[in-house]
Amino acid sequence: MAAPRLLLIRHTAPAIAPGLCYGRLDVAARPDALAAWLRVWDATGHPHQPWRGYARLLSSPAARCQVLAQALATRLALPLEASPAWQEMDFGAWEGRAWDAIGRRAVDAWAADPVRHAPGGGESALDMMRRVATAYEAWRGQGRDAILVCHGGVIRLLQAWCVLRPEGSAFGPPDLSRACAHALALSAPPPGGLVLL
Repeated sequence: MAAPRLLLIRHTAPAIAPGLCYGRLDVAARPDALAAWLRVWDATGHPHQPWRGYARLLSSPAARCQVLAQALATRLALPLEASPAWQEMDFGAWEGRAWDAIGRRAVDAWAADPVRHAPGGGESALDMMRRVATAYEAWRGQGRDAILVCHGGVIRLLQAWCVLRPEGSAFGPPDLSRACAHALALSAPPPGGLVLL
């Protein structure tokens, strides 16, 4: 039996000033970027992407994801299911602050251990991987193709997890750590970009 398909869509460009740290911060999508993405979809249906046959439309609850997901729910006649499992990393006290104001020492501490260190006292990449991998495995177990509107960090972790996931449903810290380290070497698709897993 073939594994179910998961079509990942990164939210369109966010309405936030350059140089600010944001992850869990609920930033809106730029209206012009969202409108441009939907214009292309409405004109072409984004050819070369398998839009037919999906049974579910999943999304992060972040506003920048929800607005695109709601537009797709209407166009594809699919119910929308939002879950905090698909949220971006939580940068804690760093959220909304300028990277320059966060300070070199704090950023260096995170860079020294990007898998286990929780930037700003928020969430480590390992904690995020545990959350995302658990949600992915639960979705996969249901065996229904889905579209997921989410974030660049989530997409990188899912790509790494799909390459390195252990066989079977049991996975533990070594698997998660290895997948995290692999994800750090990947590039996220651009805003509005698509990846098929």
